[in-house]
Amino acid sequence: MVATSDRLIQLGVYPFVVPFVPITDTPLAQHPAPSTEFMFALYQQVSDLLQAAGMTSERIRAGCAKCGACSALSTFER
Repeated sequence: MVATSDRLIQLGVYPFVVPFVPITDTPLAQHPAPSTEFMFALYQQVSDLLQAAGMTSERIRAGCAKCGACSALSTFER
């Protein structure tokens, strides 16, 4: 996920990273959600890549990454 995020960043795409949330009555309903530790490490690594590229959610004008409600990634940009 970090390598793919890095590739996207190199293309100029802000990778909006959100945790998987199992939804009842779907094929992945029993699949476990990621741990807090996993998400923390992922957010830290991706935010480091974003900072190195000079990309921040504050610069985005619209969309999910601008809102940031479903992801804690923007918190790690600070």
